[in-house]
Amino acid sequence: MKRFLFLFVGLILILTACSQSEAVDSTKVHTYKKYELPLDDKVALGEGEHEIVFVFDYSCPWCKKWMEEVLPEIEEHWLDSGEATFKGQPLVLLNEQSQLLANVDYNVERLIPDRYYEVQRTIGHDSGSDGFGTEAHVQKIASEFNLNVDELLENHVDIGIQNSRLFTRDFGVKYVPTVYVDGIQLVDAFSLVEMEHIMDGTIEAGDEVELPED
Repeated sequence: MKRFLFLFVGLILILTACSQSEAVDSTKVHTYKKYELPLDDKVALGEGEHEIVFVFDYSCPWCKKWMEEVLPEIEEHWLDSGEATFKGQPLVLLNEQSQLLANVDYNVERLIPDRYYEVQRTIGHDSGSDGFGTEAHVQKIASEFNLNVDELLENHVDIGIQNSRLFTRDFGVKYVPTVYVDGIQLVDAFSLVEMEHIMDGTIEAGDEVELPED
């Protein structure tokens, strides 16, 4: 049976390809949906019963903000305690820099899985800096992590594009960042409260919430 929830979200970032929408006074009803995400083989950070998945674009400034502000809170609340795992999946939505870095991300995951999220966070925090998403930037990352730059640049570009098509077509991604907890897509990717409500069962797939119109 569907439940109707009145969720007061402090920061709803409805971003179409990472651009803020203007708020209006009208409302709409959102139904929480659960997805079986194709990430069984994805390297995970932490161990735990619950799974938090962050879908992003390296060139998105709001994704950088999420990495800087929300991910440390997730680590403190749920990863360090062993309650949850974390997976970060980059997509190619915005530009050529996104494409290059999604390719690098894939290579890092293959080459040094134990440091994968350290590298992913470093790249994310670099977003917006001079030369970001260029081969010179990749050279900097290779030097910092003692990796071979040619291996980082090995061409798997189609994988990033295929992932982007898959997530936007089949898994409800309409903007970045998009976050799922236990397969349920959040309304507000920045809301720790919403994450907690899904983990404790307060929010379930099929529940409805009233939201401002886009």
